[in-house]
Amino acid sequence: MRALHFTKIDYILTRKQIFMLPLLFMLALAVGIKVSEEEMALLIACSYMIFISSVFSTTVFAYCGGKNRGFLLLLPAAVKDRVAGRFLYGLSHIALLGVLCGVLMGAYRMMGFEVTGWESAAVLWELAAGIVIMTLEYLFFYLFGEGKENWQFLSNIVRVVPGMAMFFAMCHLLAGLEDSAPGTVIALDTMSVKLMQTGVIAVALSLILMAAAAVVCVKVIEKRDYA
Repeated sequence: MRALHFTKIDYILTRKQIFMLPLLFMLALAVGIKVSEEEMALLIACSYMIFISSVFSTTVFAYCGGKNRGFLLLLPAAVKDRVAGRFLYGLSHIALLGVLCGVLMGAYRMMGFEVTGWESAAVLWELAAGIVIMTLEYLFFYLFGEGKENWQFLSNIVRVVPGMAMFFAMCHLLAGLEDSAPGTVIALDTMSVKLMQTGVIAVALSLILMAAAAVVCVKVIEKRDYA
């Protein structure tokens, strides 16, 4: 229960981000149409939202330094409560990301775009990749950055580069797929059920990885004089 209190505090510290989500959602919708063909728009838009989510979910680390850290340490709670609350905060961003990807799918369908089975499955793989990126970023901040000063430049790189790299990699991959033989896309569509099943497994494994990372962070932070 105390972990949820720390999740709430993280949301209070980063509340300004919530008001930016509608604008960023519309931007993702437009980016998907602009960058790719209609049949690939969903994947581009979702990868862009994953990039935004990877940045937003780690903003809280920047707010928890200095005087804010001192205030948080005064609150009655164990290290595991603080770390669990932070990971729940990140997980809530992933859950919101999944909802927004679903809304994107519905929006493109309403606009007359075709959303195939393999694209829906690929969104699950993108979601799993987003969870892994966020988990690795949290590991970095807890193991190497949390509690340290003068890491602003490096922390900005860690927050931005992984998600951005995934976005541009997806753009490059889908551009190559669009230029490939039409039979490639047809083959992917025939494998949509299998891809969907493996996508669900990938999401489950990424969540297990997140839980394991949270345990590691708790063990490490417990040995320090700050958390």
